[in-house]
Amino acid sequence: MNKLPDFLENYIDFKQHIDQTYKDFSNVEKGKHFAELAKDTLNSHDDFIGLESYLNPKSSHDNGVDIFWKSPDSNQYEFFCQSKYQIRGKDELDSVISKFKDFDEKLNSHNSTELGQQLELINKKEIEDERKNPEGDYNKLQTVKYVIVTLWKLDRIIDLYEKTNRPSLQFYKKLVNEGRLEIIDGIKFYEYFLKAYQKEYAIPQEVRFRVVDKLANKHNVYVGIMNSKDLIEIYKTSGNGIFFENVRDFLGIGSKKDSSFDINSEIYKTAHDDPSKMIERNNGITFKANALTYEGGEVVLRNAGIINGCQTTICIAKAQPDEDCYVPVKIVITSDEQTSSDIARTANTQNRIDKINLELSDFIRPQLIKSSLAEIGVRLEDDEASQTAPRVAAFISNQRIFKSDLRYLFIGLFSTTPRNIFASDYASIRFDDIRLEFSSIESKKELNSLLARLIICSNNAFEKLRQKYPSEDKDGASGSPEKKVGKVFNRFYVDQKGYKAYLTVLSVYFLLELYDEVEIKNLPVTQLTQSISSVVDQRREDLENSLCKIFKAVAMVVINHFSEKNKDLESKDLESEVSQYLSKYIARTKMSAYCVMYGMLET
Repeated sequence: MNKLPDFLENYIDFKQHIDQTYKDFSNVEKGKHFAELAKDTLNSHDDFIGLESYLNPKSSHDNGVDIFWKSPDSNQYEFFCQSKYQIRGKDELDSVISKFKDFDEKLNSHNSTELGQQLELINKKEIEDERKNPEGDYNKLQTVKYVIVTLWKLDRIIDLYEKTNRPSLQFYKKLVNEGRLEIIDGIKFYEYFLKAYQKEYAIPQEVRFRVVDKLANKHNVYVGIMNSKDLIEIYKTSGNGIFFENVRDFLGIGSKKDSSFDINSEIYKTAHDDPSKMIERNNGITFKANALTYEGGEVVLRNAGIINGCQTTICIAKAQPDEDCYVPVKIVITSDEQTSSDIARTANTQNRIDKINLELSDFIRPQLIKSSLAEIGVRLEDDEASQTAPRVAAFISNQRIFKSDLRYLFIGLFSTTPRNIFASDYASIRFDDIRLEFSSIESKKELNSLLARLIICSNNAFEKLRQKYPSEDKDGASGSPEKKVGKVFNRFYVDQKGYKAYLTVLSVYFLLELYDEVEIKNLPVTQLTQSISSVVDQRREDLENSLCKIFKAVAMVVINHFSEKNKDLESKDLESEVSQYLSKYIARTKMSAYCVMYGMLET
């Protein structure tokens, strides 16, 4: 379950993977991507947790610092970092240290206009305060630490540098003696990254906490009360991996988009303002674990995860209650993965979740998706702004997909008709057949990986279509037939209502010579997934061509339908009619309606 992706097996594989990912980038692009990777990797390290991080908005003339960390409590900078994708010799290391020396002198000069303007881009109010009282603030800045991050191994280079008489060497030794310099080179950076990955995607091997009095026990269930301080420590140590089997990610605090956000706001408010009331107001959390023992007054859980209580845990962690704050806790001991999924789906009642989403969460829940995609170097982009921890492992890839893509594609492929994408009818999804085929965590991860690879392939085809049929007439011309098609069918390019997923599903079925919905309904899930895997891995170009054909076929059938229905309409009015009724037409039209047109089109 916790198998590492191939590129994280060792430092060499890790470096080669990043080298391969960056191979087509310019030096400037490499520097920018590596700075982002360094920032998000370090954000998960103990020394940087809780600090606010910023990339330097200046790509050149950056004064030798490209990442800043500051405390949100004191509003003071604590770390200044120079990330370098590669440092190939003592001269380049000397250059970094020399710039740190100049930077440090400017921090203590109290009147560096250039540096002040640079930091002002990060936090305008703070710099204005510094100008009003420069001596006090800059004295605090004297204690900042400097960090060098690189993908290259530096032990040999550091040894050579320390034997030189470079002017920067004295400053280097001063920083080392004061404990104000940290060099994170290749292997150490790999270890930081590996730890960040495991905190984000791996189920903790062990969880420890204390309980009030003792746990009540019946069969395989234990119930008790735990201190919130232990819950916060578990989250700090384990990261989002502790929520691997939870139905969904953290939803955020204070937003008005969903009633769930109001619930989270109340949890946070209770933990922050009235922590002693938490135990009577909150439903608590549910752990699933393989085994439970007691050691030194602590409860010890093996292979444990929080399957209900993500919102409570993170709200309490953000609130950091000053007083003792207690939370009800339930522990279910089981090693059966399906039993765990059943518990995770049925235990979530504090925030409302629709039945179809509960069922879908067994296969495409957040942490399962992220873990699956990270293993193939793909980044999951949230459909809305996320409050969750950085998706560290995914920053090394340019390939990104959305959660809604996966959801729509799953429904389209595993429903009795692909058109269920537009209805999301629970009863039409073949959940019983899918559970038989994908019963283990590993098989579910393979399913997510397959869907992701299919989405990436379809995204390539949609990008070609977007170029041929642009949705906007950028040159101001009256519009060619291609531009009119792009304008009318621009919704095919986006995730709204599942159009992309529907066309992707049709392209797969037509390529497999499946043209009838009855035939698809009777197709075994095993045969279907094997056929899709074969297409994605061995016939990718054919699949992209098929998707381009289905796009044109659907567009032409739709236009012909509305032209026949409204023969007297002008072209502009016809476009409006299609735009208005397109979704209804596609949702009720069988896929066989597009077969003839699809067969007539050239690749």
